[in-house]
Formats: sequence, C-alpha cells, structure tokens
Amino acid sequence: MGQAEVDALLAEQGDVCAICGAADPQHVDHDHRTGGVRGILCFNCNGGLGQFRDDPVLLAGAITYLKGTTWRRALIHPGVYRISSPARGRPPSRSS
Repeated sequence: MGQAEVDALLAEQGDVCAICGAADPQHVDHDHRTGGVRGILCFNCNGGLGQFRDDPVLLAGAITYLKGTTWRRALIHPGVYRISSPARGRPPSRSS
C-alpha cells in the first residue's frame, strides 16, 4: 500500500483512528490471514487488536467482561448478603 492509498483511506476515515476516533493515527491495520487492509488505527487500538490476536470471540468476551463484572451485594436474609457478579452469578474468589 503506497502513501497515496494510505492518505486516501485516512481521509475516508476523517483523519482519525477507525476504532476510537483519536487524531493522527499512524498504523495501517490488516487482516493477518488475508493481508487485506482494514483501516488506519492509533497505536493503542492497533496494539489492542494484536493482544486479542484479531479474534472476534476474544474481543466479545472482553466486552461482556467490561459490561458485567461489577460485584453486587444482594440481601438474602436480614443481615446476610450474597456478593455476586451479574455476568458470573457467583461470589468472587478469596483472591479478588
């Protein structure tokens, strides 16, 4: 991919990261299986995809984790509480 193609893609994206919208993205992201270019990303988004090995299942798991892991107290009997996570439905481990 030449600089003219990079510039055109970046202009198409509004000169921001294709994921988070950060200004001045510098990394051409591509599909490691096909080699096809997906977009221009900032350092953090490009690295994040790499850490998740471009795997949508792993990324979906991370999204589920972020949305539902706030531990909550539920009164189950006067003075007795159960601590659980809406995502897991079980109490935290002793190391949590």
